[in-house]
Amino acid sequence: MVLQDPFAITEPGALRLQDKVAVVTGAASGIGAAVVRRFAAEGARVVAVDLDSEKLDVLQEQSDQVLTSLCDVTDSAQVDEVFDLAADTWGRVDVAVTCAGVALEPVDIEDIDDETFARVVEVNLHGTFYCLRAAARHMRRNSPSSGAIVTISSVGALAPFPLPAPYPAAKAGVLGMTRAVAALLAKENIRVNALAPGATDTPMMPQDPSVREFMLNLQPMARAVPPEEMAANVLYLASGDASFMVGQTVSPNGGYVMVT
Repeated sequence: MVLQDPFAITEPGALRLQDKVAVVTGAASGIGAAVVRRFAAEGARVVAVDLDSEKLDVLQEQSDQVLTSLCDVTDSAQVDEVFDLAADTWGRVDVAVTCAGVALEPVDIEDIDDETFARVVEVNLHGTFYCLRAAARHMRRNSPSSGAIVTISSVGALAPFPLPAPYPAAKAGVLGMTRAVAALLAKENIRVNALAPGATDTPMMPQDPSVREFMLNLQPMARAVPPEEMAANVLYLASGDASFMVGQTVSPNGGYVMVT
């Protein structure tokens, strides 16, 4: 029997992001959608960014603190526009979360063509960089400069998880980029940290039941968690509770990777 922790997800309502302005990419589903809902419950005004207009509409209907915008994160001009939208609408940008990502179902390395490899890297790595750059530009305009950026990596960047090569490659790049940018921006009171989730029950989890079971059994805690649990970790990194966290990787992964 798999034990469920009744205290796994903290309840919203402490208003830890009261009056903050956040931009969240990959917001239509999964961890991104959970982050948007949690941020709004904690008092933030959120620009929710994705390419799925129907799911974005649902998010916007759930809260008057959410503004949605269509954006392809591989287009740096579009990324700049959504950060400008947040600042033009609410005066500033305080938080950015880069949830936009794509993955592949497990396949043999010989079946990954050049275009597929490039697309996965473009979304997961290039898109994250464009968001980091745009967020830093706006956070430097705050008086005094300040902000929190949370990038989304993967446990697959930390250990040999059986995932197609381009995904862990891109997510490992996100971790290196996060640390580098964190070192550059920390003196400006702009904190950059990464979340490297383990198995999370989102559309990006493998759909084949046998593959899912195999992946979950790699973890001492052999279950997938709801995206709301990962959103709670993102909230921590984005809030003042993590004011001394800089360049760190937080990895809720059920014990698959244990780092000292």
